[in-house]
Amino acid sequence: MNTFSTDALLFSKWTKESQHELTERYYLVVACQRDAQGRLARVVMQDINTLLEQEMDWHELEDPAHWHMGWN
Repeated sequence: MNTFSTDALLFSKWTKESQHELTERYYLVVACQRDAQGRLARVVMQDINTLLEQEMDWHELEDPAHWHMGWN
């Protein structure tokens, strides 16, 4: 499990672990959406090559089989 502070996610760098999507591999967290209680609910990830954005549950970033921190 990837461990990180949800308060430090904005503008953090991530690499998507996928052999099928080589062009969409490096992402930047460009927005964090919080619920009414102020807890992190979703993040918006931007592909650094295509600038396409995708919204996802932030818990998906905890899965090391699909994501790891940094651009490697």
